[in-house]
Amino acid sequence: MSLKTAIQKVDRSGMLVKVQDMPSHFEDAWQQNQDVKLPFSRDQIRNITIAGMGGSAISGDVARCLLQSQCPVPILVSRHYELGQYVNEHSLVFVSSYSGNTEETLSALADARERFAKIVCITSNGRIMEQARAAGYPLYTLPAGFPPRSALVYLVVPLLQSLHKLGLVEDPWPAIQETVQVLKQLNEAYRPENETPQNIPLTVARTVQGKIPVVYSGSGLLEVAGVRWRGQFSENAEILAYSNVFPEMNHNEIVGWGQQAELDRQLQVIYLRDRQDHPRIKLRMDVLREVIETTTHPILEIWSEGESALARLFSIIFTGDLASVYLAALLGVDPTPVKKIDYLKETLAKHR
Repeated sequence: MSLKTAIQKVDRSGMLVKVQDMPSHFEDAWQQNQDVKLPFSRDQIRNITIAGMGGSAISGDVARCLLQSQCPVPILVSRHYELGQYVNEHSLVFVSSYSGNTEETLSALADARERFAKIVCITSNGRIMEQARAAGYPLYTLPAGFPPRSALVYLVVPLLQSLHKLGLVEDPWPAIQETVQVLKQLNEAYRPENETPQNIPLTVARTVQGKIPVVYSGSGLLEVAGVRWRGQFSENAEILAYSNVFPEMNHNEIVGWGQQAELDRQLQVIYLRDRQDHPRIKLRMDVLREVIETTTHPILEIWSEGESALARLFSIIFTGDLASVYLAALLGVDPTPVKKIDYLKETLAKHR
């Protein structure tokens, strides 16, 4: 069975199309909400927190990894019911929830309000939208109808726009334009009809089939990409996957390789690499290869493409998103439903 046929058989809600549309998501997201006004200034802000969960929190990690080298105040991501004690009237809190009803994020919004933080809401609907409008908070309204993980770009762009409007980061539009072009080129090269080794996402899917992916990257820009790959493998293909970063894993996890060779062979290591990785991280990755490949399969290396940090990061994210959908097709899994998450939410709702 061809990959295209396998996708048509299982992808009942069009997850592949949502991934393939990522370039147009950037253009659409940039045009939307241009008129959102921020009623505070740069000099009033001493720290930034992005509160969210799942796909909405990943947008915060994207902003953090992209902008931490140029933003003059710290950017943190909160995946919890409560915010840190540092949050106060000098804090900018982005409340990010695609559905608008995420219970942890609603709790974080209440906490931000009690701490007199400056609040910006990013959502498509739900109680967060209602509360934002009632309180007069700046509100970025997202298009409806997406699984939250497919709305990543719509969740990221408002963060970039807001921080640029405040003068905290440079204008993201030139990088967005380049990113669109890079993703369009990858889209053409990685179409499901192309069943050759040059189709990197398909090669990844075929290689990890029947194994557990272990995704390693350097800390910094591609740190969030590893988290994204891990999450997409789990949600879209319904398999366990793991990720970690250099150099941290060299101080602990490295020791675990080789002790149980039979188990190691059930793992498939994937390196996410960027030409601007720190030279010592590049060396560490090369040295670890010697350790890992003594007991398990050859490491897959995925290199970023493009010039800007945004293009390089999203070239890796886009490749991983496609790989997870292609793996779902190979496994006969519909990549859209997340029945275990739905069950958990329904059960939690009964115990409010």
